[in-house]
Amino acid sequence: MSNILVGRSILSMKIAEDKKAILFETDQGQVIAKADGNCCSDTWIEHIELPVMGFPSKVLSVDDLDMPQVEESGEYEVIQVYGCKISTDKGDVVIEYRNSSNGYYGGNLSWPDDSRFYGGVYGQNVSKEEWIDIVE
Repeated sequence: MSNILVGRSILSMKIAEDKKAILFETDQGQVIAKADGNCCSDTWIEHIELPVMGFPSKVLSVDDLDMPQVEESGEYEVIQVYGCKISTDKGDVVIEYRNSSNGYYGGNLSWPDDSRFYGGVYGQNVSKEEWIDIVE
C-alpha cells in the first residue's frame, strides 16, 4: 500500500507541542501522522530532519527505517527507537520516534488511511494537536 503523501508536494511541516503528531501542509491539503503506542505504552516523536533543499518538495516514497534498537531506562521500562524516511525531490525528511513500555509493546506512526490508530488503552497517545513550527 502506498502512503497518502506519495505524489503530493509538502509545503511546510509542524509538530504537536506534545510530540504525538506531525502536520504536513501539502498542495492537496493537510495530512496528519499520529504517534501511536500499542496497549499500555507511550509513543512520541523525538527528532525530525528536514530536506536539505527545503520546501516545497514532492514526495517520492515513504519507508520505515531500521534504527539502532532498545535503550533500557529503569528496571521495567524499555525505550524502542523507530524511523520513517520520506524521500522527496529535494532531499529526505527523517522522522525518529520512540516508544516506552515494559518491553512487550511497540509503537508506530499512524497515517490517515491507516486504521490502526486508537490512542492506547488509557488515551495516552491522543495528541492535543497544538501545532508549532519545526525548526532545524
